[in-house]
Amino acid sequence: MPYVVAGSMLVLGAVVVGAVAFVKVGGRVPVLVVGAPVQVGQVISADDLKVVDIAPGTLAHVAFADEEKQVVGQPAAVPLVPDEVLTWQLIGAASYPPAGYGVATTQMKAGAYPPHLVAGARVEVVAPASAAGAAAQVVASLAAVTEVSTPTDSGDVVVSVLADQNSAKAVSSATPGSLSLVLLPAGG
Repeated sequence: MPYVVAGSMLVLGAVVVGAVAFVKVGGRVPVLVVGAPVQVGQVISADDLKVVDIAPGTLAHVAFADEEKQVVGQPAAVPLVPDEVLTWQLIGAASYPPAGYGVATTQMKAGAYPPHLVAGARVEVVAPASAAGAAAQVVASLAAVTEVSTPTDSGDVVVSVLADQNSAKAVSSATPGSLSLVLLPAGG
């Protein structure tokens, strides 16, 4: 019987110590976040990661800071963008692009895309009107920017977008420099 009481006190002590430690970090937990862009299949290095504190239960399957050794050396299953909280679904065998989607690349002229366009932005891809007074044609109503090249001296860039397969085909078959991008609200 004394062992049961002593064991219970030990467990209670461990719970109290854990609760005090939890409160000291503001009720937040340290997790891994992407610190630098990582392409599909690229092996994740320690330099690609950083640690931030988030509220517990914010995301499912999150990679905690103390799991960094299990993450480093693994390939990215999808493109990873800076400040993205790392979850275990983002790590492993390539699963990108998802079924029914494609990645299209197009050359964009200066002024045809938002000046601070970054990977992860949600956009609408638009072709100019075919005749005076006609409306512009939406080529992809919802696409996600996956990559933006460094601008040339004239400000042109090459942009890659993830869109449904038909839209991706339309973007890829457009005349280089003929499309524009409309930045959409994040998450909406």
